[in-house]
Amino acid sequence: MNTVLSKFQDLPRLLLVILVLGLAVRISFVVLHDRPLISDEKEYDQLAYSIAAEGSYSYDGAPTAYRPVGYPAVVAVIYRVAGHEPIIVKLVQALLDAIVPLILYQLLSGLSQRAKLLAAAFWAFYPPAILYSNFLLSESSFTFLLALSVLLLLRSDPQKKTLALLTGILFGMLALMKPSFLLFLALLPLMFLVLHLPAQRLWWIGLGAILLVAPWVVRNYATFGSATLSTNGGINFLIGNNPNATGAYNVNFPEGILDGARTEVEADRLAFQYATDYVLSRPGFFVVNGVKKIAHLFESEGGVLVWTFSGDPEDASTRFSAKYASLPPALILAVNLPYFLLLLAGVVGFLAFPEPKLWWAFLVLLAAWLLTHGIFFGGSRFHFPLMPYFAAFGAWWLSYLPESFRGMSKTRKTLAAAAMVGLMAVWAFEGIAIYSA
Repeated sequence: MNTVLSKFQDLPRLLLVILVLGLAVRISFVVLHDRPLISDEKEYDQLAYSIAAEGSYSYDGAPTAYRPVGYPAVVAVIYRVAGHEPIIVKLVQALLDAIVPLILYQLLSGLSQRAKLLAAAFWAFYPPAILYSNFLLSESSFTFLLALSVLLLLRSDPQKKTLALLTGILFGMLALMKPSFLLFLALLPLMFLVLHLPAQRLWWIGLGAILLVAPWVVRNYATFGSATLSTNGGINFLIGNNPNATGAYNVNFPEGILDGARTEVEADRLAFQYATDYVLSRPGFFVVNGVKKIAHLFESEGGVLVWTFSGDPEDASTRFSAKYASLPPALILAVNLPYFLLLLAGVVGFLAFPEPKLWWAFLVLLAAWLLTHGIFFGGSRFHFPLMPYFAAFGAWWLSYLPESFRGMSKTRKTLAAAAMVGLMAVWAFEGIAIYSA
């Protein structure tokens, strides 16, 4: 009988060991490293509890759409079943993230067993993935759903409309978690065009996404008079585009920008208007700052390190750089070195990768991510959803050395060298800035 259990029994024993150990490491860390909720986690917890207990998406009874509803809705389901226990959410996230190695194994189907097992092992024991499981943040859930939806996108039978519809539903859920994901959906037709994939399948994917997203948009229009996924897009645009913008998350607006706003929708509109005018009046600064935003996108894992191990990560009297520099160097190296090596190997592997479907799917995702954060703002937290793919490409490249490198064109070798130099320059500059502050 073709059951889920029988399919697991058909998997290599080494892969099963990797999956079990990866799950054990995550569960152990969540249980043993108890930590209070901070920053965004507190808001997600409040919103999720509001859904679970009252059936409304609100702050203290006031309806809101400021935070995207996707992740709080997921947490609310768990709260409804298991009670108001954030640790249960973290354990569920640990389980979901421990499945990502299996998805990577399947994404590399048709390639060498060594590459598939290496990709699975990379993610199973990837330190930032283990740390993110212990946060009431969308990163782990979003990354799992993204990997699963990409697998369905690449592996589903073009004749099976149900799978295309399910893929679209997953894409819709991702958009409800991070509205910027809509840019990926907007660029997806490019992949279908280049690979000559059936357009009918794309329509079913789009229908699935619309079916999931539409009720939330209707709710926001009925509540606020605005057909939107969230009311923080203008604020996020303003964070990255104002005279005090640094390229990173920095809420330091000139005074008076939001004066007169009576609702979050009006504040969002004023923020978007100011940021748009600023970009149009300072296009040169927008381009330069865009480079800074991309640099911040690929900076080290300082954020998750400070949030996890700093004694008081929310202490406003101590600068972030001081908190980061105060952590043990061995701990910083243990988390950052795997990230550095995985990203560098992944970049080269991506540029040499032979499988066109996965290559194009990631190219579309990467383009959407770079455009989004080049326009809004960057930060280390936001590169996390890209890392499973870099793990897959890096594993393939390391498994096929040296022939994979020899098969690259001069143009791709040049791009790989430029990307590696750029990344190392970002990390070196960041290190100097932190330890000299």
